[in-house]
Amino acid sequence: MTAPEPRLQTRFEQVTETNTRSRGRRIIFVLIVVLSLLILVLGGISTYVGWSLTHPQRKLVKGDPGQLGLSYQTINFPSRFDKLKLSGWYLPAPQAKAIIIEAHGYNGNRCNDKPELPVAKALVEKGFSVLMFDFRDSGSSEGSLVSVGDFEQRDLLGAVDYAKELGYQKIGVIGYSMGAATSAIVAAQENDIQAIILDSPFADLKKYLEVNMPHWTGLPNFPFTPIIIEEIPLLTGINPERVSPIKAMESLTQKPILFIAGDADTTIPLENSKQLLEAVNNPKDELWIVHGAVHVGAYPVQPEQYLQKVTRFFNQSLVEVKVN
Repeated sequence: MTAPEPRLQTRFEQVTETNTRSRGRRIIFVLIVVLSLLILVLGGISTYVGWSLTHPQRKLVKGDPGQLGLSYQTINFPSRFDKLKLSGWYLPAPQAKAIIIEAHGYNGNRCNDKPELPVAKALVEKGFSVLMFDFRDSGSSEGSLVSVGDFEQRDLLGAVDYAKELGYQKIGVIGYSMGAATSAIVAAQENDIQAIILDSPFADLKKYLEVNMPHWTGLPNFPFTPIIIEEIPLLTGINPERVSPIKAMESLTQKPILFIAGDADTTIPLENSKQLLEAVNNPKDELWIVHGAVHVGAYPVQPEQYLQKVTRFFNQSLVEVKVN
């Protein structure tokens, strides 16, 4: 029995098959175009937002220590390594016991509307000299990039160098927000910093941004946060992995630390300070939690207690101990 001959396609079937293939190719082409446009739009928005976050508009320095009756000198000094010119104030205390460096937060300057000047006044009255300065691209300092604690480490190291040039052997640092995170990392590598106060620090920049980026961008976490985190290093050279206070804690077990945080802080939640305290694992360290305080908001809620804690801490950790 012979096999049947294969049936030839009719003209209609050939045309139908050709149209189906053509339609499938058009659909794929359209999908590719739409996907490409979507990628370009998402990438463009993420690039703009990432650039804006690292290039915030400067806030002018308003006011000065003289308004609080304090004597001060306007100073300039270079950041360590890249030698950017940084601006600040030196507030000498008569027969100073030590010097305290203040490190301000993101998109701020040496004279924010937060506790910097009241803290400086309280410290000077207790016999501590104070050094206040603007991080790069902030206030009156040089620079064109805010790196949220990465390159700012060089600035704080420059402030330490300047304090040492003034002849101080006892150096403490109080940092706020980004300045607190920067202070923790620098104190871990700089023996000359002997005591630190960390007001509202984040524990790890990359992990913090992975969860809290929408707070700063106003955009949904997905898909924007992963794109922004990947693009910022390419655009700026910033490496968020270099900004990890929690990794620095293992080198700070012998240095006294006072953590300050508010339980109403939605910018950098209280949990960050708790993680740092647990990581340093020093029973002598303290976490002061202020009920109702928002980000770097402990001072407005408890101003007298805030200043008492700050001055007492530095007196106990810098004056009532011997310098190694």
